[in-house]
Amino acid sequence: MKIAHLDTGRSWRGGQAQVLLLMRGLRMRGHACLLLAPRGPLLERAAAEGMEARAWRPRFEWDAVAMLAAARALRRAGPDIVHCHSAHAHAVGVPAARLAGVPGVVVSRRVDFAIAGHWPSRIKYRLPVDRYLCISRGVMEVMRAGGVPEARLALVPSGVELPAAGAGVAAAADLHALIGAPREAPIVGTVAALAPHKNHADLARAATIVLRARPDARFVWVGEGPCRPALERQIRESGLGQRVHVLGFRDDARGLLAQFSLFALASYLEGMCTSLLDAQALGIPIVATAVGGIPDIVEEGRTGRLVPPRDPAALASAVLDALADAPGAARRAAAAQAAVRDFSADAMVVRTLQAYDSVLRGRRGDP
Repeated sequence: MKIAHLDTGRSWRGGQAQVLLLMRGLRMRGHACLLLAPRGPLLERAAAEGMEARAWRPRFEWDAVAMLAAARALRRAGPDIVHCHSAHAHAVGVPAARLAGVPGVVVSRRVDFAIAGHWPSRIKYRLPVDRYLCISRGVMEVMRAGGVPEARLALVPSGVELPAAGAGVAAAADLHALIGAPREAPIVGTVAALAPHKNHADLARAATIVLRARPDARFVWVGEGPCRPALERQIRESGLGQRVHVLGFRDDARGLLAQFSLFALASYLEGMCTSLLDAQALGIPIVATAVGGIPDIVEEGRTGRLVPPRDPAALASAVLDALADAPGAARRAAAAQAAVRDFSADAMVVRTLQAYDSVLRGRRGDP
């Protein structure tokens, strides 16, 4: 089988990591892949690994020039499946695939934002897509509510690379030294894009409450995005001083995460969050909000703590409880480390292949 992957992300975020993991897994199983993406981390990493990767840069969601360019590239490549991985790739790539006569078209849906709320979105979700691959049950519910038929939905959770037994984590900076914290200081951290739906402002408010009770603790943000200036301003105005740190994008993010005492997430919308899966795989206790796909991967009281969204006081209380009860937090982290095997990159590749096969069998009229 040959699969063409279309993505429009210009930076390195969770979606781009999923595309690369999927392409690696498909190649290992003998399938050919083509990537069309803007010049940036995903294109560079795929090319560096010897994958067929071509620069493609839609300027906006309904870019007709980019659509025709993709159609030409797809006609030459002759894939069996076109897999669109981002919102703009969906709008531009689906018509391109149909113009090129590609047998099957699938779209990954990684966020739980409402759909079909205005006419461009309504048009987009009426394009001839064979299957939407939803990363969580929460995303599937949003798609159903937006009018997408059940037959066109498939549950394909995101996956992460699980550390091999006895294997260490990739080299990273010493986090305590990096932020100038005493070796015994507990670190509450998050790894996430600094985007509005991640609600970092509420996490900063929770940090203020936590640090009043636990002045020995430290908070760390790893990630980049449009909300960074506002977050840094909020931190300065809170007077938290040297106990809160915004580190920006880091190539060693996973290694830094492995040094957290606790992972905290305050999102009010969330498709799933692969950083939570990374934390579970590394045995880091979790406190998160019960929104979107997060309850798919965090079970309250057993594999982590869940709190209502937009409630900094509840988030702070759960963080303080986890810091005070290290044995209980460790038990939940151990249970999560066992459960996360259902969300391996390998499982994600297998489920994606099953969706591709279902689409192609349906196109052939096979039972």
